Amino acid sequence: MSLEAEFLLTLDELNEILRQEPIANSEVIPLIDLTLLDETAGYEELYSLGKKANLHQVAAVCVLPEQLEIIRHITTVKLATVANFPTGNQPHKEVLAAIEKTIINTKVDEIDYVFPYQDYLAKKNSSALTQCQQVYQLCQQENILFKVILETGALPSMDFIYALSTEIINNGCDFLKTSTGKIAQGATPSAAFAMLKAIKESKASCGLKVSGGIKQPEQAFTYMALASHVLARDLNKSWFRIGASSLLDVLLNQSSMPHTRHE
Repeated sequence: MSLEAEFLLTLDELNEILRQEPIANSEVIPLIDLTLLDETAGYEELYSLGKKANLHQVAAVCVLPEQLEIIRHITTVKLATVANFPTGNQPHKEVLAAIEKTIINTKVDEIDYVFPYQDYLAKKNSSALTQCQQVYQLCQQENILFKVILETGALPSMDFIYALSTEIINNGCDFLKTSTGKIAQGATPSAAFAMLKAIKESKASCGLKVSGGIKQPEQAFTYMALASHVLARDLNKSWFRIGASSLLDVLLNQSSMPHTRHE
């Protein structure tokens, strides 16, 4: 059975699962990487972000490297930042140097690294994978959680996403992540399914982070149910995350309806 056909069958199963076992808004919040990747964000905006993260105990806060020093004094949750962001084509030595500078200058718990997908698409597979592996090794040495952003919206097919996911898992990573949120196409259930299948079949200890355009609770419910169903695991921030900037506010605004459902 093709990946596409298996995905369509799985979607039908998910609809029934969500009907029988609906997900509450409160189950989403601990899985969120609360994200603000805006060079123009000032102290007040970062302060508000950090306080919101503390109050609602999200999984992590993700900001640009130059903003970590501000946010680390405000929040008590895990701190994440980005590297090789957003295009995935920064010179490799500069990427490593920037990460080393971040490690030296401030505390960071997690790094979301954009895989050199443009090189990979240009058939420079070995170079792209080697660069990724070197960043992973650096993060391992520093006990930093390493998430690899594939930018699935730029990739041609589910089969391609599955194959690349498998290579990256074998290469070394802690999480696969769908998207930067900086191109037109963000996360899709079909891309997430291909990545989850690669994780399942690799039998590796690898998580999934979905991001890019996830603004409504119903979208989050779909990804949560999909991940739990494919990997047959209870959801936990140790292996599943949702990267989002506005989703938390929507969930909180629906607090008077805590069991908003995917119909």
